[in-house]
Amino acid sequence: MLDNATDDGAGNTTRAGGAVISELEKFIKGGIDVSKGLIGDAHPWTFYYKAIRSANTFLNNVDRSPLEDSEKIALKNQVRFLRALYHHELFRFYGALVIGDKELDPLLYDEIKRESLETTVRWIANEFKELSEPGVLPDKYDAPDYGRATRGAALGYLARTLLYAASPLHKASGVTWKEAADAAYDMIEYADGDFYRLYEDPTTPEKSYTRLFNTRTNGETIMAFLRAPTNDLYGTMPAFDPWNVNKELVTCPNQWLVDCYDMLDGSQPILGYESNTKAIINPNSGYNENSPYANRDPRLAQSILCDGATWPLVNGKPATIDLSKSYRWGSGYFLTKFLDDRIDHRKGGTTYMDFPMMRYAEILLDYAEAENEAEDTNTAREKAIAQLNRIRRRAGITTDLLATDYNQATLRERIRKERRVELCFEDHRFFDIRRWLIAKDVMRLPAVGIKKINGGYQRVTLDTRNYNERMNLAPIPQSEVNNCPNIYQNPGY
Repeated sequence: MLDNATDDGAGNTTRAGGAVISELEKFIKGGIDVSKGLIGDAHPWTFYYKAIRSANTFLNNVDRSPLEDSEKIALKNQVRFLRALYHHELFRFYGALVIGDKELDPLLYDEIKRESLETTVRWIANEFKELSEPGVLPDKYDAPDYGRATRGAALGYLARTLLYAASPLHKASGVTWKEAADAAYDMIEYADGDFYRLYEDPTTPEKSYTRLFNTRTNGETIMAFLRAPTNDLYGTMPAFDPWNVNKELVTCPNQWLVDCYDMLDGSQPILGYESNTKAIINPNSGYNENSPYANRDPRLAQSILCDGATWPLVNGKPATIDLSKSYRWGSGYFLTKFLDDRIDHRKGGTTYMDFPMMRYAEILLDYAEAENEAEDTNTAREKAIAQLNRIRRRAGITTDLLATDYNQATLRERIRKERRVELCFEDHRFFDIRRWLIAKDVMRLPAVGIKKINGGYQRVTLDTRNYNERMNLAPIPQSEVNNCPNIYQNPGY
């Protein structure tokens, strides 16, 4: 999960060692360069361009197949969507791209060129726009084909592409915040016409947020990486008995993220910081440093296992976190988002843990952000906050936000915090802090965790970090730059 290499994750201090640490240190110590694969031994550049080439091979040859014409058309639209999606993912990492709208002959290397950022974005957006026209892609699929690209997915990815392009990192694209807001609103109008909704669990509505990640065809997921029922993500549990005997503790949240969760009534518990390990408490929020997890936004308990919390089924019985015990606790927090508290993973229980590539809550947040940036008016803030309140009500927060309490700048921070909480560990924070140009601020702070000493909680520094601003964009593999004179490297590498 890329979020482990952000200010939401505890980074390498919670890992058992080996290759994983070296991979994380590239991100949290500012060590990305052209000589190494970005993730493991691989580069997204190589991975996605291979997929783009496969898509183009299919599009160039499918008409010669014995398939029915209607099936050929449907499959070509699916593959066009995938090709656009691959470009979208490359754009998130690298910015301007080589547009793979046809099969490229590698021997004609002098004809292969990296386009401008504006050309890149407009090509991707136009692909999604054409695919989002009525009748091009289905509105939905029956069970055997669930997970294929839909019209809603094309609308959603168009909105996200334009949101990223309007952001400070990509302002050279020429895309405006109004374009991004309009695209997101088009998706909202379409979705609210009975195609997508925020998931409400029919049996335990108070757990709707956590249940949606274990419920396939939940009405909120726009596109997901589908997986067979499994329990592999339970490696995020503590790495000792009774949770995960002889298993490695993986992704852990840190204190910076925990502080972002509001109180149940919507008030903010933390107003700022005197130092990295000393928070400024809001005296009007009811936050108690001796009981810091009480009366908080329900998404906290549904995403993060904190001290005193009990997981109901671990090897046949409940298990409670007690930070006063002398275990290796890492950050003191454990990621339970995506997990299902109705199964016992130690006894072989499995559940759906499809990874959400895009869901409706993101679209509401996309619109709120773009609308607030597009127009500095109370009307715009009311429109933006209306979408935030939809998400917060589903979560169980009891008090709505009011537009009159914000100006454009303070609402910007509120939207970013809401996005951070709602979408945590869904691979958004990694790109958000870069497109907002705040990675240089948040990734130079240490990871902070929590310890329990003599019955009281103490914030502790887990590591030191560094960030080189060239890492706002990933480096293109140097072999690509060396082999093609018209593929230029990103700045700073």
